[in-house]
Amino acid sequence: MANLIRSEMFIEGESRPPEQKLWRAILNQALEDCFGVSTLHLCKHEKDEAEHFFKVKSKDFLKICENAGVCPDRLWKRVQKLKGIRIGFLIPDKKDKKILDMFQAVADKRAKYVKSHWRNHAG
Repeated sequence: MANLIRSEMFIEGESRPPEQKLWRAILNQALEDCFGVSTLHLCKHEKDEAEHFFKVKSKDFLKICENAGVCPDRLWKRVQKLKGIRIGFLIPDKKDKKILDMFQAVADKRAKYVKSHWRNHAG
């Protein structure tokens, strides 16, 4: 599974304590859910919650970023920009295109896996 948070595109830093790794995994899952590359099937309510997490800068967002060792303002600006690009409101630069290509590659890889998985074949 690709870790979107671990890439230098979102969060910098290599070695982290286990607690920060856990909080980063939570942020990573929220990003996957928000940008539609989640490993799990999400119902509409869950998708709405994931999008809301990056729509309103809540105390929870700030606390999770703090625990993850992430600058909340930097992550917030980056995600908002990518959301604007995704809906066609903004034009991506090279770095943004690379991130969006990574999202698409993860989504394509997961879709291919689902199609080829033995559970999805009759007989």
